[in-house]
Amino acid sequence: MTEGMLSGIRVVEFGYAWAGPLVGKTLGDLGADVIKLEQDNSRGGHLPDDPALRAALDDWRRGEEVEPTLRASVFPEGEPGSEPWNRAGIFNKHNRNKRGLCADLKSDSGKRIWRRLVEASDVIVDNFSPRGSKSLGIDYETVSEWNPQIISVSCTGYGHTGPFRQRVSYGPVLEAHAGGALATGYAEGGPMKMGHAFPDPIGGLHGAFAVLAALWEREESGRGCFLDLSQLQTYAAVAGDLILETSVQGQAPTRGNRSRSCAPQGVYRCRDERPDSRESMDMWIAITIEDDAAWGRFRDVVGDERLDDLRFATLAGRYEHHDELDTLIGEWTRPQDRFELAGRLQAAQITALPVMTNGDLVESAHLRDRGFIVQWDQPGVGVYEYGGFPIHFSDWGPPEMRPAPLLGGDNRQICEELGFSAAEIDEFVADGTLVDRPPVGGSR
Repeated sequence: MTEGMLSGIRVVEFGYAWAGPLVGKTLGDLGADVIKLEQDNSRGGHLPDDPALRAALDDWRRGEEVEPTLRASVFPEGEPGSEPWNRAGIFNKHNRNKRGLCADLKSDSGKRIWRRLVEASDVIVDNFSPRGSKSLGIDYETVSEWNPQIISVSCTGYGHTGPFRQRVSYGPVLEAHAGGALATGYAEGGPMKMGHAFPDPIGGLHGAFAVLAALWEREESGRGCFLDLSQLQTYAAVAGDLILETSVQGQAPTRGNRSRSCAPQGVYRCRDERPDSRESMDMWIAITIEDDAAWGRFRDVVGDERLDDLRFATLAGRYEHHDELDTLIGEWTRPQDRFELAGRLQAAQITALPVMTNGDLVESAHLRDRGFIVQWDQPGVGVYEYGGFPIHFSDWGPPEMRPAPLLGGDNRQICEELGFSAAEIDEFVADGTLVDRPPVGGSR
């Protein structure tokens, strides 16, 4: 394992979905020894950290064919394989640079393992509800008694205080609760969720930053601490301009993509780049006209005399007649290639960029040149490409990319490091404290 800036720091991560695993992944990329601890118990069986994988495993446990759409969204090439719990693309992406321990923490033997792990660790990460972390015995009150220097970060939906503290939540719910969905969408339509569960990565990155700050503080004070992170609040914090506008105006901001200081501004359809495909795909270009001078240059590029109308000569006029301008600009962009068109507009000093697809990003020469597109050979899956670490440090090379752990794949090694004998570990395996596969039959 390559040395990193957090080498020597051990992190135990109880991550679920995206936020918690992202904290662990970020710290692992920085060189920490991150142990992905997955809970297993005799009543519920293995509880993987991704909801879609849990649904697929429910089908598998019952001996049923995994639903095709679900299968395609979870497994590479849509193939669950003989060990579907180890083939989930989402899990393997979020859990690189970690080791795997799967144990029943509610059993007597599991509690012994857990206590020794806490005593030998620096950071505990979870994104369960306060009730859930207390039930598992991973709450700060418990772990700080065993290790006063432990740093515990709890990335809950609503925090550990306040009337909503026991509520559980997912990213789309938090996006709606924080007001993000109300500000997103078309002006004439209703609220719209923004892509995937956007509050999760925001909460996860806040959590990783908070851990780094706490480690720095511990170097000075010698004391651990509890980090109570509310994902509702971290998401609301990135919408500061919307909150400020609402507090000043007394009403919600206008929904849509328009700017009050630039007009026209929008995304406009371009030519379908796959005309021979059975599935058409709209391509888009983003264009922003920042001032009257840029508007003049834009008119020259377009060459449509309808844009010479004096109604469009000023920012106020262009904003007032934005709908009409959108129609005219859309007619012009529709038959054109988004990349070629963006190049022409940029050459005229007009702010324009093609709207990129995921495929564009994977194939981007720029991202590849910077080493952002990485690959690793995931056991049981094969070699695939993933997004890498986005920050370059002058004193450290790029982080090593190690595969995500197999379920319970490091059980024995970790227990040996904690001082358990081979006979004790064999007993843990025999009595079901340590497992490396989900139980077959029934639903979770």
